Amino acid sequence: MRALANKPASGIKIAGSWPLADGYATLVTMQIARLSFLLFLILAAPAHAEIYKYIDENGQVMFTDVYIKGAKRIDLPGAPAPLPSSGKAPRKASYNPSPADFPRIDPGTQKRRDDIRQQVLEDEIAGERRNADEARRQLTLGERLQPGERASDATYQNRVNKLRSTVQQHEQNIISIQRELANLK
Repeated sequence: MRALANKPASGIKIAGSWPLADGYATLVTMQIARLSFLLFLILAAPAHAEIYKYIDENGQVMFTDVYIKGAKRIDLPGAPAPLPSSGKAPRKASYNPSPADFPRIDPGTQKRRDDIRQQVLEDEIAGERRNADEARRQLTLGERLQPGERASDATYQNRVNKLRSTVQQHEQNIISIQRELANLK
């Protein structure tokens, strides 16, 4: 009886190894816990997200919250209903010419800017062609079988696929830069 006299009168004994003084929870601790729980319940409002289901190129069923062409919207039970649309089509951006007092660039300045841009693109395409040539050389070397290696080994396949991907990326970059150069002329 003497041991209980030293314990707080408003405490409740908690079983287990809680980090509470002498294993007792005071009413203040419990009130804080209750208030925290109530605050959590109040703030935990239901989130609204539309869920879409589609089948990817590998035939796998995929779910996402971002619309992808061909995806079907899924109605989840208990989810809030979507907001009704206004029935109007979204407005398209309209062409607005520059105001009359908008600063104009003289043709000489614009020509110099275009020449600089063309030179930058030509430098980029030259560098990209060098990179593509080096990637093709690396691919040729990488396609050679190492001693004890077979063409069916996963390490060989991964190495060759990465090298092919690198070559392909450089070729795509060259095509993109060529397109930009064609737009200048």
